[in-house]
Amino acid sequence: MKTWKGKWAALSGTSIAAVLIAGAPVRAQTTDAEPASAQSTEATSAAQTPISQTDPLTDPNNAAQAPDIVVTGSIIRGVPPVGSNLISVTREDIQTIGANTTADLLATVPQLNSFNTAPQRAGGGAGAFAPGLRGLPSTATLPLLDGHRLVASGVNETAPDFPFLPELAIERVEIVADGASATYGSDAVAGVVNFITRKRANGLETSVRYGVADNYDTFSANALFGKTWSSGSIVASYEYTENGHITGGQRHYRIEDFRPYGGVDTRSTSCPLANVLVNTTAYSVYYAAPALAANTVNHCDNGAVTDLVPRVRMHSAFVTAHQDLGSRFTLWGEILYSDRKETVQAPPPPAASGVLLYNIPGYSTNPFFRAPPGTGATAEYVLFRTDNLYGADHIDNVFRVRAGNSSAGIDAKLFGDFKLSIHGTYDWATNESYLPAINPAALAAAASSSDPATALDPFGTGTSPATAAAITDYAGDLTINQRTYLGGARLDGTAVELPGGPLKIAIGGEYRRETFRQRGIYGGAQVPEDLSRNVASAYGELFVPIFGDGNATTLLHRLTLSLSGRYDHYSDFGSTTNPKIGLNWDPVPGLTLRGTYGRSFRAPGLRDIGATVGAYYFSAANLPAVGLYDPTRATQVDTVVLYGGNRGLQPEKARTYSFGADLHPNFAPNFSAGATYYNIHYTNVIGTPAGSIAFTDPTFASVVFRNPSTAQLDSLLALAVPVNFAAGSLPTIGNLLDFRQGNFGVRDTDGIDFDVSYRQPTHFGAVFAGVAGNHIFKFETRLSPTSPASNQLDLGLPRTTIRGTLGAQLGPVTLVSFVNYRAGVTNLYATPTGTATYHAGSYTTVDLRASVKLPDVGVFKGIVLGWEVNDLFDRTPPFFPATDGIGGTYNPIGRYAAVSLRKAF
Repeated sequence: MKTWKGKWAALSGTSIAAVLIAGAPVRAQTTDAEPASAQSTEATSAAQTPISQTDPLTDPNNAAQAPDIVVTGSIIRGVPPVGSNLISVTREDIQTIGANTTADLLATVPQLNSFNTAPQRAGGGAGAFAPGLRGLPSTATLPLLDGHRLVASGVNETAPDFPFLPELAIERVEIVADGASATYGSDAVAGVVNFITRKRANGLETSVRYGVADNYDTFSANALFGKTWSSGSIVASYEYTENGHITGGQRHYRIEDFRPYGGVDTRSTSCPLANVLVNTTAYSVYYAAPALAANTVNHCDNGAVTDLVPRVRMHSAFVTAHQDLGSRFTLWGEILYSDRKETVQAPPPPAASGVLLYNIPGYSTNPFFRAPPGTGATAEYVLFRTDNLYGADHIDNVFRVRAGNSSAGIDAKLFGDFKLSIHGTYDWATNESYLPAINPAALAAAASSSDPATALDPFGTGTSPATAAAITDYAGDLTINQRTYLGGARLDGTAVELPGGPLKIAIGGEYRRETFRQRGIYGGAQVPEDLSRNVASAYGELFVPIFGDGNATTLLHRLTLSLSGRYDHYSDFGSTTNPKIGLNWDPVPGLTLRGTYGRSFRAPGLRDIGATVGAYYFSAANLPAVGLYDPTRATQVDTVVLYGGNRGLQPEKARTYSFGADLHPNFAPNFSAGATYYNIHYTNVIGTPAGSIAFTDPTFASVVFRNPSTAQLDSLLALAVPVNFAAGSLPTIGNLLDFRQGNFGVRDTDGIDFDVSYRQPTHFGAVFAGVAGNHIFKFETRLSPTSPASNQLDLGLPRTTIRGTLGAQLGPVTLVSFVNYRAGVTNLYATPTGTATYHAGSYTTVDLRASVKLPDVGVFKGIVLGWEVNDLFDRTPPFFPATDGIGGTYNPIGRYAAVSLRKAF
């Protein structure tokens, strides 16, 4: 599943030079895209003829023939992202990769955090699916659909979600691995991922795929219909996908007891078979059921019944159309709808910190009380997992996300080659989540009941069905609706002809409204939230060909400058302005040196600002257990902590720069190579103060109130919902901690992206090879500007990710192999006496692809048969003495084989 990687070398005027990467031509997409007959019947990109030096879409001498090319990273037609690295996955590559969903497709890109994994939504279904770039969080990467923003669909995240497009509807995916807020606004800190759809097709195309692995299977079916006429076209596609699930117990390499390796036992002591704690002072001696012998403990592996890959069912449909109105106007529109249901298996919840049972006549006598032999105990803590109350060894967390993204507009040709585009977007998403939980009040009442009909039996199945139902009828049941409304206009064209080519400009503006509405029950309480914001934006870009065909000279074959900037005003926090400059220099034909410098930002999400604030009370004795120990005090004090949204948040900010080189020599047209160094300084990162560092770091002095006054306490409590205490019932509070979201963090990272490829035509077809990847030099994070830096390369982040390709096209048969490499990780793990450092080995897997195009005769016409194997050698993930025994991210599916059939009618 190699990501075929391409560069666009900026030339003068509207010209673009395509570089062949691993045998895959990176074609430009015009607004009048090629018909399906010209792009979708070949087995793989390797079967295609490479783009020649005189292709009208890539040759600078013919650039004017393709004025409507729109490349991600620029708002000017025909202009690539000057100075930036552009990674492209073509239509043919997508067919070769054979991904079931867009998430699986992106898992083949080495620069993305989801590389060579089984992608899941954040939180096992609760949040949006959006892999980050180069180790940065997903919220720092902006997803787009045909250049348009997308709706958020997560529970906790209000950043845009990635689209789940039908596979047949994707023309290509372009990734600008560079800060791009000067063009696209918020979230484009690490880069942009743009899904570009097919605009024209004729006839019907279908595909079906079925795959299996150990304890796992997948199925997908696609259909696309298109009709093109002289003045317009329509394309409609639909996809159905489903996959089974994989639990931790189905993978032999997963463990939780690391004592044999110098670590600790991470298995739970709240198990289906209970543990009893009896001690008149500290309740510290364990007695394991059923025998209840002293100093025995039941342990259980909760991960064995926890999903590593959840069960998913998804429908998605996409329709796009355009119609010319005479020679000057074009109407266009598109809509994507997806319905995704995830069922995530998890262990039944434990009974919190256990239940306290008594056998004291006249006070409380639980009929199921069992005193350990010889103790004479009349009170005991019982730790247990609630399997018997649910009647199963697992529960199902269910998430259903229905999302729609729609855009429509009119393009008008004005004077010269200027074009005005007026467009609107309406996006919507509904996220329904059902999360089983335990009712603490009902549990406590049953534990203290003396009536067998209403009492709790933590040792077996004696709890009555009615009582069990009362305890387990406490699920979180939330419905979240998010909406995005956007209207905008853009004008672009040639301002003046220079000796080096046409100087082009673009200006535009947008007005956007975002809303978030939450209803339902969580933690036994109604948690309504109604959040909204308005955003007004203005932006512009200038493309200046200083040297080009008309004035090229020694060491100045081409020199191109790009200046862009964007102003955004948010109704909640104010304004931000972000510029960017890019430069491409071709000292000689075939060599491009490039660089960028810019500013980017991420606006705080609506829930970062407006999420319900909870005030949590912790007694002095409980502070070490919850990580709130105050090292500045000799004696700990009762504490209240506020968690939640903060309406005073400001945007996260980033300074980015990059420089690189692309080599595509004329004397070796089948060879290409490129490398890009990047550097990101990311500040004002939104987060929450962590534990005891808040008491000593001066950055957090404004959120730590020691011995708060009554006015300070009342003022902050007025913002929050009381948790673990009733309003007005607090004892004297020694520490008041305002740990709502804040702009505290700093991230600094730099590294290099690289790719090398070669393709050699032969008498039987072609052979090709390539390698692409990312290497991180530094990745440091700080909880605040004054706190010590943490090296994330020593805390689980892999330094290097690489994907290699080797293949051949033998007439109608294409064979491709991919090697996926992720460097070993270094991280800390717990030991009986503290922590230690462990280095896990690297993770390398091999994938194979084969396809054959049947003869264009009779019923075989238009049929392509495919076969694929992922993780051919069923690689065991590298060992690590913590976190399930696995070092770093990996793909739990293991060896996976699939067959596919495509047919064009």
